[in-house]
Amino acid sequence: MKLLKGLAWFTPLIFVVNGALGGEDNPPGVESTSTEPPSTYVGDAVCLECHEDHALPQEQIHARIRSFEVQGRVVGCEGCHGPGSRHAEEAEPDLIRSFAAGGIGDEACLTCHRVKGLPQWPASTHALESVGCADCHAIHSTSEPMNTCRTCHGEVMAEFELPSHHPLPEGKMDCASCHDVHNAREAHLRTAQRLNDLCFDCHASIEGPFIFEHEPVQEDCRTCHLPHGAVADNLLTANEPTLCLQCHEPHFHSGYRASEDDEVDVGGIERGNPFGTEGMNIAFTTSCTQCHSQVHGSDLPSQTVPGQGRGLSQ
Repeated sequence: MKLLKGLAWFTPLIFVVNGALGGEDNPPGVESTSTEPPSTYVGDAVCLECHEDHALPQEQIHARIRSFEVQGRVVGCEGCHGPGSRHAEEAEPDLIRSFAAGGIGDEACLTCHRVKGLPQWPASTHALESVGCADCHAIHSTSEPMNTCRTCHGEVMAEFELPSHHPLPEGKMDCASCHDVHNAREAHLRTAQRLNDLCFDCHASIEGPFIFEHEPVQEDCRTCHLPHGAVADNLLTANEPTLCLQCHEPHFHSGYRASEDDEVDVGGIERGNPFGTEGMNIAFTTSCTQCHSQVHGSDLPSQTVPGQGRGLSQ
């Protein structure tokens, strides 16, 4: 009994197509009759007599699958379309599994591809929006991933034309570097944990932990950064110092327009405004990172504010 249960679990992991071993006379999408003999497999050569325009180039993944890799299973045209003898003899579209007809594409693809992390596919946003395998994947040819995503996500793809962007246009990454389009997680992201963990896959040097931390690094990178493209440098949501002053205002040299003799309370310590009456003006014409260069965190204390050591300036 345990053996049977084990086999039942293992069966979906085998590269097998419905009907490949004769388990069903007619695959999904093919009408069955009681008076006609079932279709049999005839090989690619027969298919290409009429469908030579669909001959698979060798760079296409389906064309590279060889029978010894999936011993005892069907490869080639009939691996996806099912046995084709009756279709070839009678030239009837209804006698072969046709992806053009719709409604059966996902079922046929999942027969082999369910093992590739696709158990979540039925609950994914794409599936729930009736986006099928053939809407994104070219069965008989290869397709450029960015152009595929652009078909529906044009607004997002336009963000990669902004001055600062992740290097998709340069070909150094693609949408699948961050997104798993087949899963059911939020935004199809390639992480089941924090969003930051996904960012740290590439940006490990700023992950920390640091003795003196900048909280957004551990909370949410999107506090300061946009994920696709931005007008500001480094994918920032706004240029300096506007971005920094959203959280760090008032700052002793930007929040006070003092005379050179006035003192202000900074962290419980009375000190003079080092920029005098021009403090606010200077703050908005410089970048915070000119002094606070280690904005993601540091192990070295910096006494920008006496007694705190969290100036992140070294």
